[in-house]
Amino acid sequence: MLELAHATSKNLGFAHRDDVHVSYGEETITETNLLELRRRHPTIVTLHTFGKKKEALNGADWEWHIIGRRGKFRMRVQAKRLQKNGALKIPHKVKSSGAQQIDLLSKDAKANRLQPIYCIYSAENQRNHWATKPTPGDFVEFEYGCLLVSANTVKAIAPKALGDIETHCIPWHYLVERCRYVGAEVSDILEVDGSEMRFVIASGVLSSVTDEARAIDSVAVRSFPTLDELNASVGPSREIDGLIDANDPEYERRSSEEEYRERRIGRLVEIDVREIPVAEDDDEDAV
Repeated sequence: MLELAHATSKNLGFAHRDDVHVSYGEETITETNLLELRRRHPTIVTLHTFGKKKEALNGADWEWHIIGRRGKFRMRVQAKRLQKNGALKIPHKVKSSGAQQIDLLSKDAKANRLQPIYCIYSAENQRNHWATKPTPGDFVEFEYGCLLVSANTVKAIAPKALGDIETHCIPWHYLVERCRYVGAEVSDILEVDGSEMRFVIASGVLSSVTDEARAIDSVAVRSFPTLDELNASVGPSREIDGLIDANDPEYERRSSEEEYRERRIGRLVEIDVREIPVAEDDDEDAV
């Protein structure tokens, strides 16, 4: 997820260049990222696709379930790409109903016990809080091109640009690991007949989160459970929209394909983390 967010940021920044005439839209980004998640992790990621309708009634691009031993976290996700000028276009009237897309998204999520989420795609120069920072040596920080934010927060703030809500967002890899990462390319050189052949070996290290960053991020991350919380014997003490207990009858229920089509859901992605061990220092307030 970290690598895909990095690639999204890089590709979107490239597509925004004046000398590049290639569309890099929300549909393309979403399908590429979900396909890559499925391809890279076929044993834990399942991807279902359903027939499209000409006019979506709720505007959600996909439904997303993260399945743990203790609970299941379920989201309705609408993708939004920042425009080249940095504008974040949230208002969108659905022709078939005349209602706002965000209202239909939230209404459907509430009716089905899901958390309504926006996944915002952004280039590096469009972020401030989640922009990369200088690192020592040859390492560079990964770019966080896929940010998640509650649709309820978006509704309350009515943002015109990412800066209006960026501190309420989390990088989507925080659903798995709440750490910042940096990476580097290490080269080995081999001389053959006087010519240099350079082999690139990818390398990465974990970058610790500072106390200051923890304080800033702590409010936003509390809306999302950690993998440990999904697998722990005791669930989180705080309320989290979209989180249901493993003993809840809804846990094993999956809508039929026809129901998903009726609700205008194009994709369902399920990530099963039940085999991941719980960390020994599990702390629900940790960032």
